Amino acid sequence: MDWVNDRHRQTAVMDTILAGHYQVVRHLGGGGFGQTFLARDSHLPGKPLCVVKQLKPRATEPSNLEIAKRLFDREAETLYRLGDHNQIPRLLAHFEQDQEFYLVQEYVAGQSLDRELHHNQLSEETVIKLLRDVLQVLSFVHQQNVIHRDIKPSNLIRRSKDDKIVLIDFGAVKEVSQHTVQGSGQTSMTIAIGSPGYMPSEQRAFHPHYSSDIYAVGVVCMQALTGLSPSDLPMDTQNGELSCAAFRDRAAIAPEFAAILDKMVRYDYRQRYPNAAEALRALQRMLGTSRLIDEDEPATLPFSHRDSVETEVFVADLNSPAQPTSGQRSQPTSKPTQTLSVAQQKQLETLLAESIGPISTVVLRQALSESSTYPDLVDRLVSRLPEQRRTAFREKVASMFKEIDPNSTASQYLTVQPTASTTPQTMPAPAIAPEFIKRCEVELAKHIGPIAPMMVKRALTQYPDVSNAQLIDLLIKHLPNQAAEVAFRKALKV
Repeated sequence: MDWVNDRHRQTAVMDTILAGHYQVVRHLGGGGFGQTFLARDSHLPGKPLCVVKQLKPRATEPSNLEIAKRLFDREAETLYRLGDHNQIPRLLAHFEQDQEFYLVQEYVAGQSLDRELHHNQLSEETVIKLLRDVLQVLSFVHQQNVIHRDIKPSNLIRRSKDDKIVLIDFGAVKEVSQHTVQGSGQTSMTIAIGSPGYMPSEQRAFHPHYSSDIYAVGVVCMQALTGLSPSDLPMDTQNGELSCAAFRDRAAIAPEFAAILDKMVRYDYRQRYPNAAEALRALQRMLGTSRLIDEDEPATLPFSHRDSVETEVFVADLNSPAQPTSGQRSQPTSKPTQTLSVAQQKQLETLLAESIGPISTVVLRQALSESSTYPDLVDRLVSRLPEQRRTAFREKVASMFKEIDPNSTASQYLTVQPTASTTPQTMPAPAIAPEFIKRCEVELAKHIGPIAPMMVKRALTQYPDVSNAQLIDLLIKHLPNQAAEVAFRKALKV
């Protein structure tokens, strides 16, 4: 019958002006710990919106109410202190009315991360920014000797005015409704504070640590990368740990970033980062900066891989044989691969992009320049794919090339050809000067922030023999829009 009582409480609050000036506008949500409402403060000019949280003690005996009030006052003081950070809602008031406890907090206009993640996967760059943003505010929380205990997507709000992540709904406040008095006079918790899937084992056992919050943030990041709920995240079959390697077929990420996430979600809390500040330092080392990110640094909008801008870059090159530059060996003047139409090249590039993303443009152009037969071309492309996607790719291109080359057979494309080299041969290119690499990092950072050096390093690691122009083409996929691409190219005079 709890749901009946909750419905009755909601109706009663909707018809009441709380503390004489908080007029409830609508019910926002709730559960076993209490209810949350959107309200207007009639005492202030313009009657601004605020959020009212109603906490209901689990037991109403005088002894329990006294304990609940003491906990309520203590946690309210904590929230007042945490409200000094601009990514935590300010506590405007707290009061007791009709044996119910109320918190009044600043209203944050924005969208919760759970709506952002609904049926979506975020790019690695976006998740890195998300992690940095959450760890910045969580570092402040831990410095105040507070453990959040309920970090999950619905408690992370992307604020509309600046896209910053705001941390809401601290679990400590929920203790008010979950303490009972035992016969000995000692208080005890009846339910572990937290949410299934994001709550590590020590927290379920009523012994949370700062690293318990780190675990929850790591799970949120893995969820964002894969589009999977916490319960569906795959585990390492050898040790039963959550691991980025277990979902690399869904999301390929840099080894350095994978190592950070893997450490955040270790089962043993002692093997995780001990607090948010340590996790943030590890992230910054990966990004190549030793300074703490400025709290007031403008946030960039999250973005996903661009649709077709980068695929247009090489269309002209694909229409005609590449001309060798000075110092490069000449290519055969006529090859079967040169008969591919632009539409066929686009079709092949689309199939390739399903596995490796926008870099497919560069990979295809390089393979076309090196291949002497269609099966050879397929073998070169397959060698750049994750192992688990190679068979499906071969099956898809088999029928495509059978139409292009009637003299071929499907088996030629479904297995590696013995005469073809399956190790990608890099096209000779001038060595890139360190000064140019530094310029790329600086210009890229103007658009995507401190992750730029890592993106440049990754491009050069994957394609060590690219030219200056090819490096630019690899980097533009990280830019948020075409205007940024134009500015980036102009700054580097490419």
